[in-house]
Amino acid sequence: MTAWTLNRITVASGVYRGLLTGEGEPPALEMAMGDEVLGNLTASAAEGGWQVEGEMGPAPLTDGTWTVAIRTPEGDMLDSVTIVTGLGAPEDMRAELDALRAEVGILKTAFRRHVNGD
Repeated sequence: MTAWTLNRITVASGVYRGLLTGEGEPPALEMAMGDEVLGNLTASAAEGGWQVEGEMGPAPLTDGTWTVAIRTPEGDMLDSVTIVTGLGAPEDMRAELDALRAEVGILKTAFRRHVNGD
């Protein structure tokens, strides 16, 4: 299987644009939010690779924090876009950050125990 690299150029007005590089014809790409496929990306030949473009639609513009994955239909993720919307967005982000810090603390403790043989 050929390794593909997708470099985001821009996301504007709900349209994702990127440059896909790799050998051969580009794979099919889709945008997904969880298990929901939002749409497919089109690829056109460009200098240095393939320009890919696709519209995300209104689904990620719902209150909360959403990640739109750019992936192959087989599930290989090449890029992602995180969208934060709503009045509670700063509080959501702080809560997520606090949860991540707690998880990192647990992992650090477990790793130290493992290394020290406790």
